[in-house]
Parts: sequence; structure tokens; C-alpha cells
Amino acid sequence: MLNNLLRLSLVLLLLPFWAHADVITLKENAPRTYVVKHGDTLWDISNLFLHKPWYWPQIWRTNTQIINPHLIFPGDELRLTINAAGEPFVDLIRGEKKPYLVRSPSASQINKSNQPIAVLPWHEIEPYFNQELVLSEKQYSELPSIVGSTKGTEYFSNNDLVLVNHEKLPLGHYQVVRKQQSLFNARSEFLGVQIRHVADGQALAPVLPKQSLVTLSSANLEVKRGDKLLKKVPNAITKAMTDITAAIEQRGNIIADVSQYQLSGKFSVVVIDVGSSNIKRGTVMGIYQQGAAVIDGEPPKYLAEAQTIEKLFAENDVLPQPWMKVGELLVFSVFDKVSYALVTRSSTVIRKGAIVAKP
Repeated sequence: MLNNLLRLSLVLLLLPFWAHADVITLKENAPRTYVVKHGDTLWDISNLFLHKPWYWPQIWRTNTQIINPHLIFPGDELRLTINAAGEPFVDLIRGEKKPYLVRSPSASQINKSNQPIAVLPWHEIEPYFNQELVLSEKQYSELPSIVGSTKGTEYFSNNDLVLVNHEKLPLGHYQVVRKQQSLFNARSEFLGVQIRHVADGQALAPVLPKQSLVTLSSANLEVKRGDKLLKKVPNAITKAMTDITAAIEQRGNIIADVSQYQLSGKFSVVVIDVGSSNIKRGTVMGIYQQGAAVIDGEPPKYLAEAQTIEKLFAENDVLPQPWMKVGELLVFSVFDKVSYALVTRSSTVIRKGAIVAKP
């Protein structure tokens, strides 16, 4: 899409993270005009113009044509201008295919072919809204469990009728969930259980003592005995997350990749050890990582290459590398002690333990 225009760079981390005020600066190679294409996102377009793409409303603030900066359509032309005060802003030249609104007594809708572009590729993270959650160990253990099926099998799929060890389970829609991993911070303190959405279920009218019947549907994986049931809640409206701000004093670490990969990159979903008391959804954070330490010897080696413990303890022979900025992430789901975040920029692979702080 626009990846060929992204510059890969390493920026030296200056501590403390909040030492300098935020300044809206244009990129040296910012285009003077850009025509919006299908598949574009506001984030990627803003990244063409700005070093800090979450400031896109600021460069459109003086344009009376752009009443809502989140309603930009394919075919629109964006023109970069510098005003008399030296401030950048963007003019919009509406494309020929204007969006139109169809109104009726019961509904209002925009022509599907002319939907505005999204802020971010929501399809990358929509499965994690209200489906991939974090619970306490107690909350997870107390959920009703699938114990079998009417067919007497151990694994189940769509349309199977399964037995749940809960009498008179309230009617309604449920998620079938499974423990993905336990989450710990850098001090090995337990923070919660990451659960994975496996399938959906519909509770039927109770007819059995000490158990309930549930019909399975929309299975992502094979359902098995021991999987849990969690009452389904309405999906979060991801497209409404337009109040995006930069972190100021919040600081934490990446403690896991939700898919349990060892290395993460752009558009990976990661878990950070910053919870609801310190952060809110829509917060942008920088990702900072330290290179491998070097042993200053003959010949020089990386610390990981050392063969014996004795080689590590000669005075002043280990040279730690500085912390460098390697990317950015956007927090989109917040829990009690942790949060989920989408990696929006990455100049290298991101490892567990990376610091997250002011971008």
C-alpha cells in the first residue's frame, strides 16, 4: 500500500521520555499532493506527511472543507500548504465520485462503494475486541465448562450439541473460550490469563439436571472438552476510536504477543503491562529496544557468544548498547493490569521485554 514510502530508522532514546515537548513537524520528503486510494488508512496517509501520524487532525484543523477529518474518501486529493505562520495544513479537493446519503423512514446509509477510509486497518484487530480477553485466574476457573457431547466425542464442531456443567444456564449467546497463556511482568508477578475465542454457542432451554445444552457455531478452532463458556457482549465499535493521544508519563514493557510468537512486527497485537488505572484506549506509545551487549575483548564478541562465565566478569569488558526507538504501538483494549496494543510502526523485529513509553 504505502510501505515503500515508510523510512526505516533508529532513533536514540532520550531519558527521561517526557523531557521534550511534542512538536508537529513535517517529513522532509512529505508530498505536496496525494490522491486517496482504496485500501489507504488515515494513519498511513498521515505518516507520509508527519513524523507523528496521530497528529493528523492538527494539519487539517484550518480547512473548512474538511468538517470531519475522519471522513476522507478514495479519489479525494489532499494538498499540503504552509500558512503565513509557517504551520502546515492540508486542503481537500473532493473527488468526482462524491459519497451520497440514502435516507428512508427506517434507516440511513452511505453508498458502500464510497465509504470513508478507516483510521487504521481495523480488520487486523477486530477479532480482539470483546473476544480475546484477559481474566483473573479466579474468573477463568469459575466459568462453566464443556464436559462432553450428545455424540460421546472429545472434540466438537459447528452445529454440535454439547453438555455444559452448569444447571439452568441463562439463555442467550456465548463465546467458547480457552486459556491461551498466563501473563507475567518482568518481576514474574502474575497479571492475568489471556483467553482465546474458539467458537460461539447458543444456550438452549434447560431440560437436564445439573447441566445445560449449548449448540456450537462459528468455530475458529476445534472445540474440546474443558473449554469454557463466557457470556457474549456486544462488539466494541472500533471505528469510533478516533480520540488518539500520545502517552506522556506512562511506561511499561511488552510482556507477550497474543499469538505467542517470540518476535513481533508491524500489525502484530502485543500485550503490555500497563492497565486501566494508568492508560486508556487510543494511547500511542513508542517502542524502545536495546541491542545485544558487546564484550570488548580480543576478538570482540556479543554477550550471547561468550563460551564461559569467566569471560563475562573481567572489569569493564561488557559494553551495553543504548536503548533505541524501534517502533510505535496503539493501545486499543484495556484491562485491569494489562492492555492490548497494535504495533503501527516497526523498523526491526520486536522482542518481549521491549520498553513502551512516550513516542
